[in-house]
Amino acid sequence: MNTMLCRKLFVLPLHFRNAYSTHSHSQNLFSHFASTRFNMSAAHITQMFKRAPYLQRLQTLDKVEQFVDMLNRCGCSEVQIAKIMLKRPQIISISAERILEPKIKLLEDFGFQGETLAKLLASYPYILSVSLENDLLPKMEFLKNLFRSQEFLVQFLLRTPSIFGYTLEKTLKPSVVFWERWGFQGTELFQLLRYRPVILQRSSLTPAQADLIREIGVDKGSKMFKYIVGAVATSRMETLMAKIENLKLRGLSAEEIWQLCRVVPQVLRYSKVRVSETMDFVVKDVEHPANYIVKHSWLLKINLEKVIRPRFLVRQKIKSMNGPSLSLSSVLTMTEARFVRNIIRGHPESTTLWTIYENAISNASNHTQSSIQC
Repeated sequence: MNTMLCRKLFVLPLHFRNAYSTHSHSQNLFSHFASTRFNMSAAHITQMFKRAPYLQRLQTLDKVEQFVDMLNRCGCSEVQIAKIMLKRPQIISISAERILEPKIKLLEDFGFQGETLAKLLASYPYILSVSLENDLLPKMEFLKNLFRSQEFLVQFLLRTPSIFGYTLEKTLKPSVVFWERWGFQGTELFQLLRYRPVILQRSSLTPAQADLIREIGVDKGSKMFKYIVGAVATSRMETLMAKIENLKLRGLSAEEIWQLCRVVPQVLRYSKVRVSETMDFVVKDVEHPANYIVKHSWLLKINLEKVIRPRFLVRQKIKSMNGPSLSLSSVLTMTEARFVRNIIRGHPESTTLWTIYENAISNASNHTQSSIQC
């Protein structure tokens, strides 16, 4: 009697035993597949189970294998498939034929083929989770009409796949209306999107941004106005104010800064380091006042280390040898070939000048390489 009682106490009810057995088997089933086929770590598999718990309860891998086969046909490598599974485990056991392949077909119809399709899926597998009829199709039609170029549409979405996460009615359409209201239409909007795709998530300006545009004071009908609006609207206000403060620290008044922005709106995009180094060189080495950069704003567009400094050193050497007085503007605006031919090769001390010039260029390259390594 005691023996029978002990057996009853230690035997689990049938439904508990089945649940435990199924859980253990299915977890081992998918874990074994993921670890052996894609060399996934236990930590990655656990992460996938947390985001898609039903993967632990799979009784068969039929849908999983169909999913993998579909991605193989799309051109995805094993590494890309593993990345897709890890990023979006929720779609692994969805019917590939009924739900996922129609979305793949749509992407192919819009120009994604082979490598570009595989790259898009690997970088943003969320696209396979959205509704085909209510989300993906209308969004792709909208973007196609906006860009007017299938090739650019593909390039744009590869660079900014997160666009698929934006809502069409609440984000994308209002954003286009916003930029058109500021004068960006047709080709101009196309170019703005090409270089600043992030603008499709913006449909308003903050009061501080609007005030800054007004302070700069550029005419609304001018082409520069659009550059300024684009630069201000797509930058953090803290970053813009830091750049403006940097110009003040280098000796420019507020009006001189606005004047510089009106002529070279790119100054709002240039890094503080680039602007600081060029202005410091003009003031300390060339010995011109800070506002020289306002009157010769094109200097900010030229590379300091590879163009300005090497040519300035050659000019100074010629001056020290009692050579002709060369205009800094003319020296810096020459093409490379013309500068070498007319200024260096045509001089009696061409060997000396060429050594100075070559060393300066070499130092610039070494400086750039060191910055990259750092």
